Amino acid sequence: MKKILLSLLWWVPLAAQSQIPLNDLSFFNSQSSNWSIVGDVNAPLNQKNTLTTQSGTGVLVCKHDSKEYGDKFDLFTKESYGDIDLSLDFMLGVGSNSGIYLMGRYEVQLFDSWGVKTPKYSDCGGIYQRRDVKTGNQYEGFAPRFNAYKAPGLWNNIQISFQAPRFDANGKKISNAKFIYVKLNGLLIHENVELSGPTGGPIEENEVASSPLRFQGDHGAVAFRNLNITNFNKKPGTISNLSYKTYYGSYMHDADLSKVKMDAQGKTDDITWEVTKNPNDYVFFINGTYTAPEDGEYTFVTQLGGHSYLKIDGQMVQPNVWMRGGTRSVTLNLKKGDHSFEIFNNKRDNWIKPALGFWSAGPGFRLTPHHASSSVIASKPDDPILVKAETPIILRSFMDFDQKKRIVHAVNVGSPDGIHYTYDLDKGAVIQAWKGDFLDTTPMWHDRGDGSSKPLGSLTKFNYDLLLTNGNSWSDTVGTGYKPLGYQLDQNDLPTFRYKIAGTEVEDQVRIVEGKYLDRKIKLSKDAALLARLATGEKIVEIEKNLFSVDDKKYFIKVDKGLDAKIKDGKEIVVRPQSQLIQYSIIF
Repeated sequence: MKKILLSLLWWVPLAAQSQIPLNDLSFFNSQSSNWSIVGDVNAPLNQKNTLTTQSGTGVLVCKHDSKEYGDKFDLFTKESYGDIDLSLDFMLGVGSNSGIYLMGRYEVQLFDSWGVKTPKYSDCGGIYQRRDVKTGNQYEGFAPRFNAYKAPGLWNNIQISFQAPRFDANGKKISNAKFIYVKLNGLLIHENVELSGPTGGPIEENEVASSPLRFQGDHGAVAFRNLNITNFNKKPGTISNLSYKTYYGSYMHDADLSKVKMDAQGKTDDITWEVTKNPNDYVFFINGTYTAPEDGEYTFVTQLGGHSYLKIDGQMVQPNVWMRGGTRSVTLNLKKGDHSFEIFNNKRDNWIKPALGFWSAGPGFRLTPHHASSSVIASKPDDPILVKAETPIILRSFMDFDQKKRIVHAVNVGSPDGIHYTYDLDKGAVIQAWKGDFLDTTPMWHDRGDGSSKPLGSLTKFNYDLLLTNGNSWSDTVGTGYKPLGYQLDQNDLPTFRYKIAGTEVEDQVRIVEGKYLDRKIKLSKDAALLARLATGEKIVEIEKNLFSVDDKKYFIKVDKGLDAKIKDGKEIVVRPQSQLIQYSIIF
């Protein structure tokens, strides 16, 4: 039950979050002048601990380059929090160091860990060590599962779900503080991490039920934006007036049961599939009242095997579909007060274990189970088929770039450095790269499969159009004479892709540099009137000479000094080959 609840907690939408307006510092308390509100920020890659700013609002920035340390340089929220979900973007200067202290006591480390292959508790996303106040010895500390940190000067996103310690009526602690999950740039790096006490450098060593958030400001330059907070300080929704009806037999999922004799009915104290007496060939309805404690947005999650539906106030909110025991969710706006609900389940597959789970989350409260704990022992999901990149590896598959685009000749290149990318043989394009584990090939190899695989890490998508063109459409190879020629492996089993376009043979080599970024070198067999498009985006800005920011610092394109790269219409980086060569870096 605990594992199921934890896994549900980190994927339920955080729709109830409140974004903190960063128009001024009125939301915070600070004793120093190193914090300010600005409109934009950059981190020069050739200057340590430096952020440059532009006037405006929306970005919270700290500049601290003195040798003084202490919490007088930190920033605190005026409001106190216990259980909380926090989501924000952050940017660090080169070599910079900061941290987010939940309740001012439990630190998630923010650190320029660009290129670190095996992260420690002190790297970005780590949960910092504890320190014995008597001996000074350090202990505990939890390293992130992967280094998902982007380069300095790029915006990173972090999501934290935190549970405060619990105390009895006499003030005695009865359960520890816990990080339910931490996700860095979309990658789950911590789950269900319990802390025996405050981490190093707390505002106080004692533990309490609530306290302000704290942002560290005494170790370097850091910026924050898109600060969203969900405060879980309200009572959850409740259920009551439960009743059930049961029918035994192998009925079609849409059978008219009004013409069938009912086998059992009555009141029940629990939501459970055990209102039936059989593990299979049954239909049941469970009806009840859900009491919403206040107006707002509510998420309902169900888990059932076989055909099922959920109705709220007589409206079908989860349709009658077949499931093997997985979960599905729906989010609704409800008024404060009582609402009727009905759960339907028809199970005719003996190989599926019976299950019934019913959870809700709403304004000020986390996902709460309303079922009996014994009712969610569902069929085991298929074991995933995961491929690691312990050595350089190449794996062909389909790759879904988005909901509308499937790359059918994708080559996935994995590296033990933990940086991987996908190349489209049909376009000569590097379409995406990611940090973390390599591939989930379950969709390709399980059962009959569909031929596709999925990246397992923190994913950055680029562009799936042609890299080179002779003046025709970027997206269409017609008229270009494009012809893929496969790839060749070097002595390290790393590929160089080859193709022909406009009568010119091209060698396209992508290499990982220092475990940090991708370096791309495109060689042409002869001089040709070809144009290359290195990136597209909604907004492209040259922030330093030959260094371009794509889509509000989602990733960087750094062009070789010998190339004359230009921004076209604010949305493209285009360049012509020089001496039959194009070389640039993709920094993400």
